[in-house]
Amino acid sequence: MTTRPTLTLDPREIALTQQPLKRATQLPPAAFTDRSVFEWELENIFRGWVCAGHVSAVDEPGKFVVREVGPDSVVVVGGEDGRPRAFLNACRHRGARIVEEREGKVRRRLRCPYHAWSYGLDGELKAAPHMDGIEDFDFSCWGLIPVRLAVVGGLVLIDLSTEAPDAAEHVGDLVEHLEHYRVPELKRAGDRLYTVEANWKAIAENYNECLHCPGVHPELNALSDYRSGEDMIGAGAWCGGSMTLNEGAETMAMNGAGGRPPIKGLAPEETRNVLYFALFPNALVSLHPDYFMLHTLWPRSPGVTEVTCEWFFEPETIAMEGFDPSDAVEFWDMVNRQDWHVCELAQKGIQTRGYVPGRYSTEEADVHAFDQMVAERYMEALRDQVAA
Repeated sequence: MTTRPTLTLDPREIALTQQPLKRATQLPPAAFTDRSVFEWELENIFRGWVCAGHVSAVDEPGKFVVREVGPDSVVVVGGEDGRPRAFLNACRHRGARIVEEREGKVRRRLRCPYHAWSYGLDGELKAAPHMDGIEDFDFSCWGLIPVRLAVVGGLVLIDLSTEAPDAAEHVGDLVEHLEHYRVPELKRAGDRLYTVEANWKAIAENYNECLHCPGVHPELNALSDYRSGEDMIGAGAWCGGSMTLNEGAETMAMNGAGGRPPIKGLAPEETRNVLYFALFPNALVSLHPDYFMLHTLWPRSPGVTEVTCEWFFEPETIAMEGFDPSDAVEFWDMVNRQDWHVCELAQKGIQTRGYVPGRYSTEEADVHAFDQMVAERYMEALRDQVAA
């Protein structure tokens, strides 16, 4: 019997984060460093809706991605009927991992490398060598174990708990921005994988403010002033807002002028903005005039997070002669690495004995909003523990 982890945080400290911005204190150090808190988050936050990636990764029969969520491995695969499905990445025979690659494509079967049990793209068991003489062995009972899946606004979401509220409710009003920027129709043209020695929440907090941009990202700040734009609010588990491109800048790229047509349907004034959103808990969504960038965060330990970063463009733009996304990819690869450095510095400082959490500045409203989503889940659990 598996024992569910207990949350070992002081509710009085969490209550300070739940105060209005001008009175609030940041999350306590244990939220970033304590192993028991990390294990509680894996069990209670990352077993609800998490973003597995973009629908284009599984938009054809046999295309798959594998996502490691704590100790759990999930394979998401495109079905022969055009619908993606998710399954635990474990063979029903002896539990071996079936798919070892992070992404790829199979023809019509997922085949276990251990004893060659094979499964259809719908998860049904198709072949099980030497099981024909076994009593009461029904193929229909031994398919892959399904994982709840939903596609909302072009994002593939998985729910290992099976109990999370409706995915559309989770994404909420963010779906309007995703669909307006045609996220479901875009295709990937670049990706990077990073290992960052920082807690997943520290990375999300960093994404949610640009107060650090003048000193950490001079190249980015030259394209968009860190105090430009506005915060956005709406229903759903997300926070974020806009930033405005400086005069002469057309997009976020090495030279500020990608030379690509804007995403179809954007009004001229919308091509002057970049929208940044954090969809709780692990998706960082960046909507640019000519492309969409997606970070997904995958906690590996209290102080280590694996981060995927992907760039998506209009199919027609990708098909243009001379299409080259490297100006955007290289720009953000540089910015990402600058971010990872300061996130790692913050992680080192937070785990210093004697450190006490700081206060939010008035430029950190979205950091506070993200932390409040975390704090709300902490407090709910702490109340339940007291009641029990």
